Amino acid sequence: MISTPLLKRNLWSGFKLMIPFIAIMAMYSMIIIWMYDPELSKSLDQFQEIMPEMMAAVGMTGSTGTLIEFIHTYLYGFIMLFIPIIYVIMLANKFIMRYVDNGSIACILATANSRKKVILTQMLSMSLLIVLLIVISAAIGCISSAVMFPGDLDVTKYLQLNGAVMLFDLAVSGICLFAACFFNETRWYLAVGAGLPLVFYVIQMMANMGDKLENLKYATIFTLMPGQDILDGTGNVILNCILMAAIWLVLYVIGGFVFTRKDLSV
Repeated sequence: MISTPLLKRNLWSGFKLMIPFIAIMAMYSMIIIWMYDPELSKSLDQFQEIMPEMMAAVGMTGSTGTLIEFIHTYLYGFIMLFIPIIYVIMLANKFIMRYVDNGSIACILATANSRKKVILTQMLSMSLLIVLLIVISAAIGCISSAVMFPGDLDVTKYLQLNGAVMLFDLAVSGICLFAACFFNETRWYLAVGAGLPLVFYVIQMMANMGDKLENLKYATIFTLMPGQDILDGTGNVILNCILMAAIWLVLYVIGGFVFTRKDLSV
């Protein structure tokens, strides 16, 4: 029960918006993979020893002896988490908040599309585009690794890592979509829908520094990202993935319910 014309328009406009994000993620992926070298890893490990708090704050700590460990430490501690969040924030604003704030939602609803049909279409559009972004990013990483270091990448763990990132971004999209459905003004969406994920990241940076701040990690969604557990083959990877999927689906359902009943002033 979706609007096919609206879905097609969303996917095309969302893909065009995605292009610079793909470019940035591809550039960083290829550079980090190109930098991989056991000797260089030792040098970079020294930075972790010299500036432990700063490196920990941006998530760039951990083992770097293998290619998958190197990629996880220097890509998935910051870049591959933070950049997609910005894209997700922009998507929710583009597909929902902008229409509500400027009143153009009236034009969409005037085309015989019910509120339920519209919001389901927007939810599907966001989800598909987020999945596409991570799939393209993962493909670039796999191809780059195969070209530069044939056979060195643990593809299974790499795909698991990207699958977890996908669920994480979908969970963040749940926060953004709920805020976009709840508020009628962009400023409030930005304060909550954009502000909350960014505040979570700042909290995670503080928690990464350890000591008395370490317990702050329990106040942020970033704790659910099981990157290190995937590499170690231990921990509650499945549970964390289920929790991220639950956050995504529950917030989508609640957000959709709010959207279908809110005063849109149309």
